[in-house]
Amino acid sequence: MAAILVGGFVGPFTGQALAVVLTEFAATFGISVGQAAWTISAYLFPLATMMLVSGRLVRRFPPHRVVLTAYAVTLPMALMLLITPSWGLFLACYSTIGFANAFTLPVLQNILRELTPPGELGRALGTYAAMQSLGMLSAPLVAGVSSLVSWRLTFLVTAASAAFILLVRLPKVPAPVASPQRVRGRVEWGPTLIHMATGFIVGAGIIGLAAVTALHVGDAFGLGPAGRGVVVMCGGTAAFLASRQIGAMADRHGARAVLIGSGLLAALALLLLPLAPWVWAAALMWAAAVMAGQGMQATVNLAVISAPGGPSLISTVQAFRFFGSAAAPATFLPIYLGVGPVAFWVAAAALVLAAGAQRLIPQKV
Repeated sequence: MAAILVGGFVGPFTGQALAVVLTEFAATFGISVGQAAWTISAYLFPLATMMLVSGRLVRRFPPHRVVLTAYAVTLPMALMLLITPSWGLFLACYSTIGFANAFTLPVLQNILRELTPPGELGRALGTYAAMQSLGMLSAPLVAGVSSLVSWRLTFLVTAASAAFILLVRLPKVPAPVASPQRVRGRVEWGPTLIHMATGFIVGAGIIGLAAVTALHVGDAFGLGPAGRGVVVMCGGTAAFLASRQIGAMADRHGARAVLIGSGLLAALALLLLPLAPWVWAAALMWAAAVMAGQGMQATVNLAVISAPGGPSLISTVQAFRFFGSAAAPATFLPIYLGVGPVAFWVAAAALVLAAGAQRLIPQKV
């Protein structure tokens, strides 16, 4: 079980490792900050693209073998990130880790599903989401502190996590097609498409906004890498502390109600964030937005994995969150550089639309 939770941690950690050190990363390789931001997309696009089909590709294979193979690829690539001398080689290694991670995040959730009684699945997925949040919260802080020596040291955490999982191993459960908990019936494509769109908006408008938030607090309050890292870390901290409780609320009140409430809270927080006159207020708004965004993603996961075809569809639906995160630098960074706070308000409007679309889905979970 520890290996499952570490697996939930290391993917988001690796994806967020560069968010607050884009300036230092760009200086290392002699590139622009815009190019540096695209490096994050180089991790996320392969991850998201492969997740569209990873759940179906491995549905006949033992989940623990799939995940261990992925981390056997991740470990040497992470070690390469510590020493690679060129941006091109860094992109190649980072992209490969993203590709491998497409076979970890959804498959680990399928393992959790097999180990958890149905009435407690929301809480279990909430705990897993908390570890994802821990990855998000610790990455900015670790990267910011590491940058005082070298930002590259951040990827020691990725390598150590992969090594831990390979040594400890994972619980053995049936392949999805042989699962006794398999939910039978036809896939409901209407709700599934709404969940995909919601995941994309969460990825682009909250998770992918971390780099823009770091730039904003740096510009508005004169913060350096460590200070920017602390502010961005507040988001992951809030999500880490609340994710398990959000999952329990979904078990009691249904995924749809919790999802809609989370979407509206995230929208309000992003609306207020660029107006905050003090750095602590901006950090508080970012914390509320990320906590609510993680609540949206956790309840989407619960709704999908509990529906017909869920074990195969969960990777496809989650892919859109990462597509959103990958698209964020190209979508929101130019808006922020051009018209500043409007980037946050566009994201807030999209979250309101996502919450409204969820009302079209009958509540079942």
